[in-house]
Amino acid sequence: MKSPNIQGQRRGGMMLFLALLLLISLEFYGKIFERGVGNYLKWQNSTRPQLGRVWERDRQGVLAKSKIQTMRSLLDSREESTEAIDSLKTLFEKIEPPFPLVLSREKFIELYYDFPGQWSAEIISPFELLSIDSENNWTRVLLKRSGPWITVNFLDTRNIPVHKIFMATDALAEVQATRAVKRGSLEDAGFENDRVYSAAVFLPVLQTLDPKTQHAVFPDPRWFLGKDYSITRLGVREPEAPLGSIPSLEFGVEYDTDYYTGVLLIPVPLEVANNMLSQIERTGSDTIGEEFHALTAPSGDIP
Repeated sequence: MKSPNIQGQRRGGMMLFLALLLLISLEFYGKIFERGVGNYLKWQNSTRPQLGRVWERDRQGVLAKSKIQTMRSLLDSREESTEAIDSLKTLFEKIEPPFPLVLSREKFIELYYDFPGQWSAEIISPFELLSIDSENNWTRVLLKRSGPWITVNFLDTRNIPVHKIFMATDALAEVQATRAVKRGSLEDAGFENDRVYSAAVFLPVLQTLDPKTQHAVFPDPRWFLGKDYSITRLGVREPEAPLGSIPSLEFGVEYDTDYYTGVLLIPVPLEVANNMLSQIERTGSDTIGEEFHALTAPSGDIP
């Protein structure tokens, strides 16, 4: 019969053998010792007298990945902050040198086509935008202001610019002098009652203009129809502030929605505005005369 000491030595030897076998297997399949030494050398490079190129390259790679992740998080947070912006005009007015703005592809297209006028096409033409979109590799837009320039970057999924547009900051003055939307009625916006006309009077006059002039003084009707806005009245006034070197008047197009009344403010060149007003006033007088004739004529004369 074997003594307990011999049995214990055999068990100890067997366990040592199994432990060595396990460590060899882990090293062979998992490279745990190699990785451990590598990580130690990589993160201790700053305190070692000699830098290992391989370890330094790995360390720089880790730091670069961390920096990219931080940048992505920052862009994501800035994109969330622009979701509440409701107009292209507001978007460009909010650009400040220390605070670039980021918005998704869908949001940019929404604001681009929601602007009630032609100014968005001056940023980038619809065909150029269509060409960028045909590559199917941009997911958001980064807007930065630096000195006298605004840079519009179209970014891919890795936040690398695939297209850039440079705009002079002077263009912001054009935005501020272009069409704007206000809540409330024409009277709330400062229009006088004697310079307000019904939609039934001014819309027929608008249709007599040539297509180019129509486009210059009035948005695409889709802007109203697509939003289910009903045009009610038109107001005319002198602009509250100079809208440029060209003399102009300001038209206010009042519309009703399911929840509120709004006014679209449109600067119109003086010559075009006077031409329209002469027709509007003549049409308005004719309409009033017809209504008066209908009220005073004998019942048998009314068709």
